[in-house]
Amino acid sequence: MRCRTKIVCTLGPASRTKTTIAELIEAGMSVARLNCSHGDWDDRLELLRILREESARLDRSVCTLLDLSGPKFRLGTVRGGELYVVEGNEYAVGEGPEEIPIQDPAILDLLTPGQRVLIGDGEVVFKVSERTKDRIRLVSLTGGIVRSRKGITLPGTAPEVPSLTDKDREDLARGVQAGVDAVAMSFVRRADDILEVEKELQRLGAKLPIFAKIEMRAAVHNIEEILDASDGIMVARGDLGLQMPIEDVPIVQKRIIALCRSAGKPVITATQMMESMVEAPSPTRAEATDVANAILDGTDAVMLSGETAYGKFPVQAVRYMARIARKVEKSREFSAAMSRLPLERPDEATESVAHAAATMAAELRPKAILTFSTSGFTARMVAKYRPPVPILCATYLERTARQVSMVWGVRPLITQEFTSTEQMIQNGFRSALEQGLLKSGDLVVITAGLPVGKPGTTNMVTVLQVSENPL
Repeated sequence: MRCRTKIVCTLGPASRTKTTIAELIEAGMSVARLNCSHGDWDDRLELLRILREESARLDRSVCTLLDLSGPKFRLGTVRGGELYVVEGNEYAVGEGPEEIPIQDPAILDLLTPGQRVLIGDGEVVFKVSERTKDRIRLVSLTGGIVRSRKGITLPGTAPEVPSLTDKDREDLARGVQAGVDAVAMSFVRRADDILEVEKELQRLGAKLPIFAKIEMRAAVHNIEEILDASDGIMVARGDLGLQMPIEDVPIVQKRIIALCRSAGKPVITATQMMESMVEAPSPTRAEATDVANAILDGTDAVMLSGETAYGKFPVQAVRYMARIARKVEKSREFSAAMSRLPLERPDEATESVAHAAATMAAELRPKAILTFSTSGFTARMVAKYRPPVPILCATYLERTARQVSMVWGVRPLITQEFTSTEQMIQNGFRSALEQGLLKSGDLVVITAGLPVGKPGTTNMVTVLQVSENPL
């Protein structure tokens, strides 16, 4: 049985083969994240090709999320791919053996004696010990592994950088051309940053969901305007924990998830969820609890980063995450938590219909809620109310099917195109019967819009029994 919480997997060197990608899909991957901060477009196009082949073979809709690098300082290429740093040792800034490859002039200017330098999500910390005309030296305050292209954070500095870099624009163009399904924008500070991506997509002739990554203090301050401007949120806890006291991060996570749930927009909880599985074959008890608590908070999706990108046990990480999700979703605690989350009364037709469908599902306990949609909006609105039965989103648009794969509890159902209400319901039932999702005689709650095929017109809810000729 699939879990209702969605699992986002970052693809990389550890997950680039047909076999591994197929196993990730079978284990529960709903969203494949392509991280533009690592690798190149030859790698990404090959990953996309394999992903599409294997998802088609397995008859699964998997969403592809293009994660833009954003205005982030990063290391260059570490000699040998990684460097084992010893606490207390000194390291020169440079590109040679045992050196730290910092190349961006904008960051070199900020490396003054005493400045702390955090690598990645703070797993390795340096302090500038010496700066002369010819060299910069760093002393390590913690030991650890430094890998190529890891992020660099300089606490206490606020360099002026554009929200959308030239590299982001190039990656966006390549992603649109390659047919990605959604975009994540890094280091968002305000709503205008999201609008900048939207304008760039319009220039490229594309319309894709935009997820705002919340990883800066300014973004937390502006979260409501950012949520209004975006299609979803990623709580990127790694960089967020470098921008604010680490003890603030859990409360910020809970508040953002609640805001997204109230708005009916998907939210992904990300970073270090099962970090130990980069090296170990099973998660720690604390990691299992972290995943469970994010699900109890109401997150739509939980994300794996290094665990599936370069970890030793990528498939096992997904299996453990899916096991935890299924267990939590069956618990009384989950049902109680979902009913406690405050939701405003619906104020428009689509949301009122979605609310009615979820209420009917709670009372009648049908086999499923069957939504018909070209955009996926109705399914997202139904998911907001966390009904106790599966949400089937019937659509004849394959991209819509992939996009709703990242929404809690939604199972995409690709049907033949329809032009009338009778044909719509008949096609939906036929597809569900063929895929074994429903059987003849099952009770279902149906939501759709009239006239058929017009986006944004969900205005009908009814209850029917599944049959070959429903009307």
